[in-house]
Amino acid sequence: MSRSDKPSDPARMKRALQRAAVEVVAHEGLRGLTYRAVAKAADCTTGAVQHHFSSIDDLLQSSLDWVLEESAENGLIGARTGMFADGEEVRKRYKDSAEIQVFQYQLVVESARRPELRPVVRRLYRGYLDAVGKELGADDGFAQLVFYALDGMFLHQVADPDVDPGPALEALHAILANHS
Repeated sequence: MSRSDKPSDPARMKRALQRAAVEVVAHEGLRGLTYRAVAKAADCTTGAVQHHFSSIDDLLQSSLDWVLEESAENGLIGARTGMFADGEEVRKRYKDSAEIQVFQYQLVVESARRPELRPVVRRLYRGYLDAVGKELGADDGFAQLVFYALDGMFLHQVADPDVDPGPALEALHAILANHS
């Protein structure tokens, strides 16, 4: 976005900065998340980033909130992400949300080094687990099993975007049909 196209509305600017933070983390990792990097990605000043976010952790938490909202709005949260889609649809959803997926996995990995991020990761996973459990109408253990299968499938696509999740989805469909 050029400086003349910057959102003038504070809420729109905050969204642009959240999206820019996700982009920075997806491409540079959490250690690359700085006010300067976000400002560059959002084509604004570092002062604008600091105005909206009191700390990098505040920016990170807020960006995760945006990711969860975006995921819910676009069907990336919940069981439908993988269970009711074919392999081609899953690859498309991954491609459309690749930066969001990488952002989330960066958070997960970094939380192993930074315990203060664990509550953020727990909140992330709780959102996904709750959505899967609700869609399946399943107990926590089964919802966890299905979520972990889907999470692993998306993680595999982070490493290899050309992987074909079709056979795994067919097996998951069979398990779900037998569980009902």
